[in-house]
Amino acid sequence: MSEYKSVWVRAGRQKKEEKKLLGRGMKLIDDPHQADLADLSAQIETACNSLHKEGYDVISILPSVSGHSEKGVISQGGYGFGFSVTDGVVITARRRAS
Repeated sequence: MSEYKSVWVRAGRQKKEEKKLLGRGMKLIDDPHQADLADLSAQIETACNSLHKEGYDVISILPSVSGHSEKGVISQGGYGFGFSVTDGVVITARRRAS
């Protein structure tokens, strides 16, 4: 059994409503600009409880983010902006001393 263990917990995307083609109702789609933080926190809790049952103590939870950019055109010019989105977290744990 290893002294240390790391676990990657992936964040899903927040869902948002968008009109269907030709405006016939609504559909749920993934929002590429937001992580589903409620789901991520539940997954972190599950992972930490699992590590505890395996005999490990959590020593750190580090977020992982990725950068993105978008650009567009406004009549006589263009614009662009950058943003980051939470991808998930890395949980590091250490085996409890016997």
